[in-house]
Amino acid sequence: MDYLSFFFTALTTLFVIVDPPGNIPMFIALTEKLDKDLVDRISKKAVTIASSILIIFVFGGYAVMEFFRISIESLKVAGGLLLFIVSVDILLGRKTREYYFQKGLESVDVDSIAVFPLALPLYTGPGAITATIVLASEADIVGKIILVLAILVVYGIVRLTHVYSAAIISLLGKSGSDIIARVMAIFLASIGVEYIFDGALSILR
Repeated sequence: MDYLSFFFTALTTLFVIVDPPGNIPMFIALTEKLDKDLVDRISKKAVTIASSILIIFVFGGYAVMEFFRISIESLKVAGGLLLFIVSVDILLGRKTREYYFQKGLESVDVDSIAVFPLALPLYTGPGAITATIVLASEADIVGKIILVLAILVVYGIVRLTHVYSAAIISLLGKSGSDIIARVMAIFLASIGVEYIFDGALSILR
């Protein structure tokens, strides 16, 4: 197994799905009226929860599949379709994410924003979970450790976008963030198609 190639594949896949730059405007809109210390606490909690969920699925995802009697080939096809849908959602202006986002604003408990909608489903949605399970299924124990490293790097970047969110949004502007998100979505769609073909061919064999 080419561990370096696997690391960059995992990093790219998860980065595109989680989309740290594209989610900056949403994070700012959710936290702009809050105290700076509270924003920092929400950021840390959201990143910790989101990354922990994916790490759990790295090592426990296959057990979940066994319990529900789901084959990795079927998961690849379903996951590929899901990733493709997520990419289309991003390209069309994130209508689904905006729906969850607005629901999250109704929460009375400000601290719960870290859990919903930030950690779930914004930063760890079905697409990220599916991709993690598929990647983990292709890896040995060393590969899974590398996958965990890729997850930590991605959510480390998420944390940095929170810390420097105001500076980044002023540099990129709203249109700049949207352009980056849509370009990344094209790569995500390609990854989804690869999953679909790979899974379908395995089933046919």
